[in-house]
Amino acid sequence: MRFLAIFFVGSALLFAETINALAAIVEGEPITLLDISKVMAEKNASRGQALDFLIDVRLRDAKVKELGIDADEGEINSRIALIAKRNDLDAASLRDVLTRRGVNWTNYLEQVKTAIINEKLSNAIAARAAIPISEGEIAAFYDRNSAKFAVPSEIVVIQYAAKDERALAAAQQNPLAVDPNVAATTQTLKSAELNPRLLALLMNTEIGGFTPIFPAADRLVTLLVREKNGAETRKLEDVKGLIADELRAINEERVIAGYFAKARSAARIEIVREE
Repeated sequence: MRFLAIFFVGSALLFAETINALAAIVEGEPITLLDISKVMAEKNASRGQALDFLIDVRLRDAKVKELGIDADEGEINSRIALIAKRNDLDAASLRDVLTRRGVNWTNYLEQVKTAIINEKLSNAIAARAAIPISEGEIAAFYDRNSAKFAVPSEIVVIQYAAKDERALAAAQQNPLAVDPNVAATTQTLKSAELNPRLLALLMNTEIGGFTPIFPAADRLVTLLVREKNGAETRKLEDVKGLIADELRAINEERVIAGYFAKARSAARIEIVREE
């Protein structure tokens, strides 16, 4: 028995050492097998994909440290307020909604901080190779993607509203079920009168499909899209700003991807364990 106890303790220690063993070292920062396992589980990724992801994270972390980029409490609070406002909430209500959905608030704040830092890093890299967008590029993009700027003149929806998110989730599963806690109303929405974010949400929802559940005033809402009628192509003058933003984002993504590809080829990366 004593031998078995020693054997099992030794096996447990060996297992702990194995999962915490080094898999790679990137610019002096370690990546363990445990790190890789976590990413594989969280992102449903292969080992190779998880390792690539972690190498990119370590390279970003190294650049953030080099440039002294950070996000303070004021910036985080401002971003939280902005997110809340976009959802017609205040910060306290946003926290309540997320908590009810099982989101850990401390983890959420850390995610917001990481997002701000990554944005600052991307902006710093892209600013070094800013490429002006010409009128010709905007017009050419509009001509190539005219269907992208076609919207229905009206969208018929059934709005399901409730205070209980679980009741709305049940309504999404069975729209014909009668629940006194869920108010259902048919509405015909004019595209020209819609908030751009709501219009984009409806455009990305197929006929017969539900939008995600989102807060509206003191309730939660989901919309079942029934019909999309008519077709209107927005004029070039009306979408110039949107096109310029998209082209700028494409250029920035290209610059950032190229930057990190070069950084990766020049980085000190040591693969310690292949498996």
